[in-house]
Amino acid sequence: MNIGLVTSYVIGGMLLIGILAMNMSLSSSSTELTLTQTTREKAKGVKEFITHDIQKMGYNREGKTTPILEVGESNKIVFYSNIDDTESNQNTDVEKVTWEFPGAPLDKGNPNAYELVRTVEHLDTGNIEKTPIRLGVTNFEIKYFDEYGKSLSHAMSPPLSSSELTNVVQLYITLELQSSAKINQNTGAGGFVRTIWEKRFSPPNLEEI
Repeated sequence: MNIGLVTSYVIGGMLLIGILAMNMSLSSSSTELTLTQTTREKAKGVKEFITHDIQKMGYNREGKTTPILEVGESNKIVFYSNIDDTESNQNTDVEKVTWEFPGAPLDKGNPNAYELVRTVEHLDTGNIEKTPIRLGVTNFEIKYFDEYGKSLSHAMSPPLSSSELTNVVQLYITLELQSSAKINQNTGAGGFVRTIWEKRFSPPNLEEI
């Protein structure tokens, strides 16, 4: 037996294993980076959409809508707004806007992801525009606060009563998105990349209702 030859094979095999392990690690890191960037970009688009609507809650060209809030739940909110800035001050031209989670589950990818649904009902025409957001939303939660910062939300998260709705001045929204694929796609053993966005809103038209 040629000991030198055997030794060279062993060393060569160890080097090959090391190179393969390094390539797998680089591939995994590259996949994670790509999934992270993609998930963050998706979250950016959704949060801009939400911010646009929430800040215009109760808006009309002259005065405020009456009422402003209709439904306040932990995963659903319904409010009125001249969301498309129609040139009229009549309530018949105001839209009823609904954000609700979860909608239908996504048919592939992350089993934890569901549709976040935005619905706009045009009260003057009766037309309804439904926009299901299928970008990997895994959580959408709303908390409600009065002018003193006291929480109006409850532990069991029932809908707010009519009197509580009129006291809402601030909202705190939490949005979580997860990637559609796991980090280690080949083995399926890895987890999903997630990004969380949280923001407290003080819509101007909720002040001094």
